[in-house]
Amino acid sequence: MEQESPSKKKRLRQIVQVFLKYKVIQNLSKQQDPLAVRKAFEELGPTFIKIGQMLSVRSDLLSDAFINEFKHLQDNVKSDPFPQVQALLEAEWEQPLTAIFTTLQEKPLASASIGQAHRGTLKDGKEVVVKVQHPGIISAIQVDLDLFEKAIPLIRYIPETNVVDLKSVLHEVRRSLDNETNFLQETKNAQEFYHFNHHWQQIEIPKVYPQWCTRKVIVMDYMEGENLNCLLARKNNEQFFPNRTVKEIKKEVGTLLVENFMKQVFEDGFFHADPHPGNIFLQPLDPDQQTAPFHVKKKVGVLGGVDYSLKWQDEETLPPYRLIFLDFGMMGHLDQTLRSRLADALIALYTQDTQQVGRAVLRLCRRERNFDEVDFYQDLQSFVENYYNMPIKDIDLQKVLAEVITICHDNHLQMHRDITLLIKAFGTLEGVIEALDPQLSMMEVTQPFAQKYFLQQLDLEEEMKKSLLASAKSLRALSRLPDRTLAAVNTLATGKHRLNIEIRHQKQLLDRFDQMINRLVIGIILAAVILGSSLLVVASPQQGSFVHQMGIFGYCIAFVAIVTVAGKYFYDRFRKK
Repeated sequence: MEQESPSKKKRLRQIVQVFLKYKVIQNLSKQQDPLAVRKAFEELGPTFIKIGQMLSVRSDLLSDAFINEFKHLQDNVKSDPFPQVQALLEAEWEQPLTAIFTTLQEKPLASASIGQAHRGTLKDGKEVVVKVQHPGIISAIQVDLDLFEKAIPLIRYIPETNVVDLKSVLHEVRRSLDNETNFLQETKNAQEFYHFNHHWQQIEIPKVYPQWCTRKVIVMDYMEGENLNCLLARKNNEQFFPNRTVKEIKKEVGTLLVENFMKQVFEDGFFHADPHPGNIFLQPLDPDQQTAPFHVKKKVGVLGGVDYSLKWQDEETLPPYRLIFLDFGMMGHLDQTLRSRLADALIALYTQDTQQVGRAVLRLCRRERNFDEVDFYQDLQSFVENYYNMPIKDIDLQKVLAEVITICHDNHLQMHRDITLLIKAFGTLEGVIEALDPQLSMMEVTQPFAQKYFLQQLDLEEEMKKSLLASAKSLRALSRLPDRTLAAVNTLATGKHRLNIEIRHQKQLLDRFDQMINRLVIGIILAAVILGSSLLVVASPQQGSFVHQMGIFGYCIAFVAIVTVAGKYFYDRFRKK
């Protein structure tokens, strides 16, 4: 094992001290005091914050208290001195700041674990925000990940940690942090998100300037506003705008967020995976800014809850505010195949068809180890029965997704990574919606989008061709049915039939049977050794002779074997408990 550098030793000492201070291992294993664990992760910085954020969607591993606490992980850190920021910017751009900016404020607007943001004015007069990485943050994260990787062989011997696949967690943390510390990737994400969502109803997205973006710096438009916490903190009966209460604005904003997110998922296939209040700004408009019209499709009919109006448009005036999305480091992609499978799953849940739900879920997962389809469908049947005859608006979407994840985990199924990211985003957004408008049902809003996507992908001509082809094949097989029936009867009559029986859990049964046989053989051998040793001791002419010593030696072997077998038995029982 390579010798640790001084920085690694210092960091390791800090991690151990924080873990002992907040009793992280004990609290996680016993599922108690989630606040202490959250404080420990925040104190240890970005790597552990990322681990906590990933665990915040693992309802199959953690209690609801831990899930809710990890959703509030904050990564506010002390900002870097401006001379360090200036040195990094000038090194990245290879020119002085005065050549690019008219002004650049030394005091940052905000500082998070990965970087901090400064407001500035470009030479052409554009107001921008410069997001710059903390110097040395990448190497600090790499130290944590290296220590974590080396600790895995030791941590896995703690029984309580066996419920988590530590290697997969480390791999996901590396991948996620690589994306978030590469601002060129965030630049691409921001451009794509801008293309899909800018000026969609009252949604606005800041424009990025790729000519000034590097792996450590990103420059985008400065947009006025405050994050959604400013709205959530106000009382519902307050006046937010003339003749508009805070409660009315909250309801509108909640509906807009859900509808926009469903559009991101089912229409764009590109969604914001971290839509918490700090990443969404509310921008009130002045009266002269409230006249911009937007297009609304004229409703001419509804099919299964889906608006199929496509013929003409009306213009309506936008409400007196805008919603602005920020921070595009964590984004999710859903290709057409995944979107189709997700829509199938939601529609199957809506129709409460267990077989259809099962097939849809299996198409979203990868099977691992010993998957038992019968057990899976039995668990799913119990799950679906809980929602029989329940109005769609009363179904808690996040609870449904959490239960599906638990069923998949218990049956050795692993969700597709992008679907897991989508579930995390759902959970984050639902927390925001719950605070804005507790009466709004995400399931009720989600269902029409799933149905609409399903109908858009439905090719009636192709489906008709498939149906006709299947009917033709059935008619062709029908003519051969009498001959095949007669052949089957003759086979049974002549005794040439063969019956194949599949036993469930066959491998486990054979393993148990093998263990029983081995124990029986060991018992017989031990009994023979003890009996033989006894005969040698009794038959020896005198104590201390060779024959007598052989008998005593046999007793010793038998005693050691019995202690070993008994010890293994009690150890196995202890591990099972």
